[in-house]
Amino acid sequence: METFHEEVHMARAERSTVFVFGSINADTCYRVPSLPLPGQTVLASSADASPGGKGANQAIASSCAGAPTFMIGAVGDDAEAAVMIRALNDRGVGVDGIVARRDALTGRALVLVDDEAENSIVVLPGANALLDDSVAVAELATIGAGDVLVLQNEVSAAANRAAADIARRAGAVVVWNAAPAPVAPQDLVHDIDLLVVNENELAQLAALLGVEQPRSDGADDTARLLSKTVDAIRHNGDRAVDAVCTLGADGAVYVSAEGSGRVRAPRVDAVDTTAAGDTLVGYLAAHLRLPLGERLELAGAAGALAVTRDGASSSIPALRDVERMLAATPERTSA
Repeated sequence: METFHEEVHMARAERSTVFVFGSINADTCYRVPSLPLPGQTVLASSADASPGGKGANQAIASSCAGAPTFMIGAVGDDAEAAVMIRALNDRGVGVDGIVARRDALTGRALVLVDDEAENSIVVLPGANALLDDSVAVAELATIGAGDVLVLQNEVSAAANRAAADIARRAGAVVVWNAAPAPVAPQDLVHDIDLLVVNENELAQLAALLGVEQPRSDGADDTARLLSKTVDAIRHNGDRAVDAVCTLGADGAVYVSAEGSGRVRAPRVDAVDTTAAGDTLVGYLAAHLRLPLGERLELAGAAGALAVTRDGASSSIPALRDVERMLAATPERTSA
């Protein structure tokens, strides 16, 4: 049986490898007619358990998009740990970079999804909070030039920064999905190549960087705010940074060294939006060699297809399904 590092070398012989450093959760999803208000009780129509966590979802999305993908994360010493590892492995994700923490619970997430496909999520970090720089040092030893590191904010910011530093020194590309939104300056990761946020996360990040907020919230204003925020990140670092801000059903805007633009999302009937953003991030990481606008068109279509299905990681589509969807779209989605 190959070691984790031998497995990485074999994957790299064919194409760039995606390493996802982040959270692994056991999700329980309840379908409800509406999200409860404070003090309100609502009755669920169904419940479903599945693997989740932003890290695990993004790793599965990257694998579904066709990239050799390895998950680096932490689980507890409970029954859910084996279930999560098996679920990742079944979706083609390398799992030897996952460490077990004694006397800890595997991360948990309670997801409520209403009839409008909106969601509300409560997360218990569990073992995710124990993912530290020592794991980054050990499990990212083989990351190299042309590979991709994906980060999110469901593990400690210190661990994220350590992972980004290792990847940067190795010549890898660092993708930071700043979600959940950072709340303090020490939550920021500056050594990045691609920033991915939604509108709320962008506003919070801009505020932390001292970027003036626009008075309106149209797509053009969001694009300008994204550009200013990227400039602030570049000012604090020494490398070019591309960025994407998702707009939900309205698609996404992007800023890159090659220019900026907007990609419209395919029109679909949404059922559950839980893993849409994670799907987009995984697809962006998996197709690094495409120009950002083209990559975002593919990733946006993958996210749109995901929202037509129930569940978190279970909703993430295979590349062939996304390509079929784009082929059936009469007009291109770029604007």
